[in-house]
Amino acid sequence: MSGARTTIADIGELDYDIKHVTFNLNLTNTSTTVSGDVTTTAIVTASSIGTYVFELNDTLTIDSVKINGTLQPVVTTHPGTRKVTLTTALPNGSVFTAQVFYHGTGPAGSGFFTHGMVTGTSAGGTQVMYTCGDPNWCSDWWPCKQSLLDKIDSVDMIVTVPVGMKAPSNGVLLSTTPVTGGIQYHWKTRYPIDYYLISVAVAPYIEYDSYIHYAGSTDSTPLHNFFYDTSTFISSYKKNFDSASLMVAYLSELYGRYPYDKEKFGYCYSTLNGGMENQTMVTIGTTLTPLIAHELGHQWFGDHVTYASWRDIWLSEGFACYTEQLFIEHFWGTAAMISYRTQQYNNVIGIPNGSVYVDDTTNVLRIFDGRLTYYKGAAVAHMLRYVAPGDSAYFQMLRNYQTTYAFGTATTDSLKNIAAAAYGKNMDTFFNQWIYGQGYPVYKAQWNQKDSSVFVQLTQTSSDSTSVPFFYTPIEIQLIAAAGDTTIKIYNDQKTQSLNCTWARTMTGMRIDPNNSVLHKAPVLNITHDPTLGLKATIQGNFKVYPNPAKEEWYITNVSASISMILSDMNGRTVWKGVSTGTVVNIPAKGLIAGNYILQLLDANHSIIQLIRW
Repeated sequence: MSGARTTIADIGELDYDIKHVTFNLNLTNTSTTVSGDVTTTAIVTASSIGTYVFELNDTLTIDSVKINGTLQPVVTTHPGTRKVTLTTALPNGSVFTAQVFYHGTGPAGSGFFTHGMVTGTSAGGTQVMYTCGDPNWCSDWWPCKQSLLDKIDSVDMIVTVPVGMKAPSNGVLLSTTPVTGGIQYHWKTRYPIDYYLISVAVAPYIEYDSYIHYAGSTDSTPLHNFFYDTSTFISSYKKNFDSASLMVAYLSELYGRYPYDKEKFGYCYSTLNGGMENQTMVTIGTTLTPLIAHELGHQWFGDHVTYASWRDIWLSEGFACYTEQLFIEHFWGTAAMISYRTQQYNNVIGIPNGSVYVDDTTNVLRIFDGRLTYYKGAAVAHMLRYVAPGDSAYFQMLRNYQTTYAFGTATTDSLKNIAAAAYGKNMDTFFNQWIYGQGYPVYKAQWNQKDSSVFVQLTQTSSDSTSVPFFYTPIEIQLIAAAGDTTIKIYNDQKTQSLNCTWARTMTGMRIDPNNSVLHKAPVLNITHDPTLGLKATIQGNFKVYPNPAKEEWYITNVSASISMILSDMNGRTVWKGVSTGTVVNIPAKGLIAGNYILQLLDANHSIIQLIRW
């Protein structure tokens, strides 16, 4: 069975909604052999069910199936699915249990996107088995329904492992019980969970525990980690994981309280080349703190609110990647964050096309494309912050998203609507060009200065003009001088756009988007000094602005009659329009919030002046 697909394996899986799953399994750390039974409790959503359909790898042998405790005599195997013919049909709305007894050795995976069970040996000699069900490999180890839209309300994970082994899983550890030949672990989660986030690992782990504390609260949440008990897992590695408690507290301030605060959070170490965001118990194979933060970010984006289709996976991976940037910004500083983001941006612009929205969900490598799903997704997550009315509005928007779709699923349009409501403006253009469209803007610019007048001409082309001919976006222009730089933010809504402003310092150069806030390409060679730029406007007479900043109004002098003027904020929203009737025009500032504004004068040179409201 393929690891990626457009929908569920069989339409019969739509006939029921899962409420609870109880695992009762025997596992070891040295193989992918599994035996035991799994009981699914569900409710019939079809008019009736005469056949119970579920997914289980063909290499595993079913010993028997009971529906509501009654043995069902007919179980058939189909590509990727098993079908149980019921002795009595189940009517709509009825709750039933399906208990599947099975055994076998499932196909062994090598890490991500290969198979559902992976065995490996660490550098220190620790043998470990862990599950890795993303995106559709859970059927390699348990009878399941692999539907993103059917979150399981609660799970009991009962696992028996050999003596000396431990078996971390989701939720809270209820008990460890000695049994013949081993130890039985019983975990329970009462939070809704998607199928691919259910996990278990087996190894001779040590437990490394602490607590997560929240700002302004006396509550705490256990931080329950499982690490290798070897000398190679040195103490400095543990210190990196200790920072997780600070990360949880910080992200709880940004995104809303950690969603599973009544249970736990933890990391389970493995040979995985990266991390897998299994709910409340991340499987990880690195000690790098940005990746530790990435998997933690998934507890909100991907776990708490899960993407409704694989096309929307950027809602998980994009925001988890952006969580890396937020972690670095908060704990390491702005300069380190910009450098980190620049590396991700450079990866994206290495190829001119490709959309964040997944165009081929049958290809697992396209779903999990690092350049598009992860890095370009993170770029969009940041640009949503960049175009927000302010940081408070951005993070409130993310909290609204978490609250609205808590423990459920959402689409890209779900986030778009939440953002539009929070920002007070239509977000169709932003999402159409950055999520559904392909490419990014490519800039070049010329600049000149005459006395205290600065002239800039900005030209934008698209890396994929057949998909998005032009990207409408705010963009920052940094004017460089030996005496100090200044940054002007304009709304770029034309392929060729002119800006002129007054600046007393002697300009030596300029930079486009100095903080890499917008995903774009603007090579240094594309920015040149043109000594003829703006001279025509100078001969006609330069515009003068006073006072600037202003509180009540600005005055613009040397304006010809019948010049149309548009005042807009940094998000491109028009806040005033007018037409000049003489050489002096007053622009109202009263009632506007403090900040930067752009005045467009629709003369022959289409001049742009930056105004500041204090």
